Amino acid sequence: MIKRLWKAFWRPSSKYSLGVLLIAGGLGGVIFWGGFNTFMEHTNTMEFCISCHEMNANAYEEYKTTVHYANASGVRAICSDCHVPREWTAKLVRKVHATNELFHHFLGTIDTKEKYEANRMAMARRVWAQMEANDSKECRNCHSWHAMDFEKQQAKSIEQMKKGMEKDETCISCHKGVAHKMPDMTRGYLAMFDELKALAATEKARSGTLYNLETKAFFTERDAADPDAKGDGRVLAATELHVQERDGDLLRVRINGWQQDQVDQAIYALRGQRIFSAVVDKRIADRIVRHGTEVDPDTDLTWHQVSLEGWVYAADLIADKDKLWEYAAEMHSASCGTCHSLHAAHHSLANQWIGTMKAMKRFLVLDNEQYRFLLKYLQLHAKDTAGADQHG
Repeated sequence: MIKRLWKAFWRPSSKYSLGVLLIAGGLGGVIFWGGFNTFMEHTNTMEFCISCHEMNANAYEEYKTTVHYANASGVRAICSDCHVPREWTAKLVRKVHATNELFHHFLGTIDTKEKYEANRMAMARRVWAQMEANDSKECRNCHSWHAMDFEKQQAKSIEQMKKGMEKDETCISCHKGVAHKMPDMTRGYLAMFDELKALAATEKARSGTLYNLETKAFFTERDAADPDAKGDGRVLAATELHVQERDGDLLRVRINGWQQDQVDQAIYALRGQRIFSAVVDKRIADRIVRHGTEVDPDTDLTWHQVSLEGWVYAADLIADKDKLWEYAAEMHSASCGTCHSLHAAHHSLANQWIGTMKAMKRFLVLDNEQYRFLLKYLQLHAKDTAGADQHG
């Protein structure tokens, strides 16, 4: 049957002239192409975009509260202005990709507010990645550096926009959340931290080299160790601990590091870098053993290579340092990649990160423990220390 239809389709016509066939074919092509393009443009309308319940009840309601919906100039950007390219080929590719969204519509992936919120982070990151990849092309259809009258902007905006123009940054780096509610950026790294805690409970500090998830109390004597005691010092998070002895819930560990001359109570991770590993009370500072002395050629400051042994509780210690840094990297992205383009750790020197983070601290939704963890991650992956933490 199919074979006969195929032959009939390609058999030369004995009834109609070539001209009639060409005209009929041409008209048919015009009608098909016109219909196809009309449908394509219909899928770009606001009415089509919000015809799905999940878009109408969530994205559209948020969008109506933004400047892209109502503003002094009366210019409104609709969904397709931001999410669909104008060039025909790129537009067609985007429509093909949109079939995946139809699949999830029928699947009910985000058909309730609860499901929508649960997927908000993943959806936002997918769109941000697309916009970064095409240099915020859809934004630039309406916005241009050279068409901006900076003097009509607020003082802070002028400063930031001019910096962005000089560095040729892309719009989405600084303008996330301009049309939709921002996702809870803390959800990712908080979930990762819970996973690290669970991993620590599973591993039970069996490895010979461990890393603490949070600041821990440090005791010089086994008998003085108490879960509620302040201890003789503090071991800051993400410090490398070499296990020397195990006694129930306690571990005797050695901390290797560096001590600046005449700064007797602090142990730093690296020579010449103020990356804290541990801080001890003055009364036990003489317990820190010095193994050698070097002068930092960049600062002429004297540094001592040191070690310290003592006891810590075995809880919240893991062996996989890479997982620590994955957590820190997620925290970095969530905390520092929302208001401006994310500056990689190697963007600055280790000691420069101290001032940078201090200046930005008031903008961060991090507690002191998280702040110190993030700072340590940035310092150990900075321009002058990248990879140095592998030799803890």
